[in-house]
Amino acid sequence: MLILAAFALAQAAPQQGPMKTFGDWVVACDNVKRCEMTSLQPEGGDWSDDGWQMAVTRDAGPTGGWAVELMGEDAPAGMTVQVEGAPAASAAAVWRGDSFSGAEALTLVDALANGKAVVVRNSAGKPLGRISLSGSSASLRFIDAEQGRAGTTTAAVAKGANPASAVPVAPALPVIASTRPAGTPAALSPALPAQLWTQSDCAENYAGEARPEVERYALGGGATLALVPCGAGAYNFSSIAYVVRGGKAEIAAFDSPPGWTADGPPMLVNAGFDLTTGDLSSYAKGRGIGDCGSAETYVWDGTRFRLTEARGMGECRGSINWLTVWRAKAVPR
Repeated sequence: MLILAAFALAQAAPQQGPMKTFGDWVVACDNVKRCEMTSLQPEGGDWSDDGWQMAVTRDAGPTGGWAVELMGEDAPAGMTVQVEGAPAASAAAVWRGDSFSGAEALTLVDALANGKAVVVRNSAGKPLGRISLSGSSASLRFIDAEQGRAGTTTAAVAKGANPASAVPVAPALPVIASTRPAGTPAALSPALPAQLWTQSDCAENYAGEARPEVERYALGGGATLALVPCGAGAYNFSSIAYVVRGGKAEIAAFDSPPGWTADGPPMLVNAGFDLTTGDLSSYAKGRGIGDCGSAETYVWDGTRFRLTEARGMGECRGSINWLTVWRAKAVPR
C-alpha cells in the first residue's frame, strides 16, 4: 500500500517548495521539507572579491540534522571558520575540507543565528575573507517554520519547550516509474524535419544561415526524443522537445515545464540527455557566470517527461550554489 501511495503522489503535478531572500542569504525548502540556505555577495558591500560562500542544510523530521559547507576557489583543510558577534567566544571551527556535521554543525548554526559575519582565516590566522550574516537568522527561522519546528527544542531560532517528537516526520519522496532508453533513434522522413521547423516557429531564428542538426535519442518503447534548436544567446541554447512515434511527431508533454517556458511550447535551455539514465536536463543561466537561473531534470514515463529535480537561484549575487525546490525518485520499469 505504501508503494501504491507513493506512485499516486508522483502522478500529481509537482508542487515545488518555496524560496525566499533575506538580506544576504537565500533559503529554500523542497517538496519533502529538506531545507537549505546559501550566502550571497552583499548588495553595495565591499566583500565582492573575497569569493567565499557558506551553505547550510537541514533534513526534515524530528532527528533532522545540520550540515554546514564552506565554498571558495581554494578551501584547503586547516582553515578556521569564526563567527563574529556571536556568544560562546564567537564560535570557531577548523575546516577539514568536508562539510561540518553533527554537534560541530549545530554549534556553528547557533552562532550564525546571532553573529554578524563569518571570518575565514588560514592556518596562520591571516584573514582570507568574510561572509555577511545579514538575513541568516531570518533564514533559519524560515526553516524552523517550514519543517514544523517552531516552539520545539529542535528549532534553530524559534525555540520552545515542546519535544522533538512534536516535529512532523519527513514526507515521503515521490516515486516515478520511468522508462530507460532502449533501441535506436527513429530516422526522420525527409518531410518531418521541415514540419518540425515550421510547427515550432524555430526556423525564423536561423534565417539566412544553416540550421543546426535536430538531435535524436531513443526513449524506449518505440519512442524517439527529437530536440529542435530554437535560437541561442551568449550562454544559453534553446530547444523544443518533440516525441516521434510511427513517423509522426508531437510536442513532448511535461508534468512541470522548464523554468523559462512562457506562453509557447515547453522550452528547454542548454538541454542534455543521458543515454544511460534517461535523464533529460535543462539548465538556464541568468548570467554568464552562472550565479542565477533555473535547472530541471526529467525522466520519461512512456507518456510524458516527469520532473525528478528542480533547482534555482533568483538572486544574481555571486552564488553558484543553486537551491533545490523539488525532488523525486525515478524507478525503472
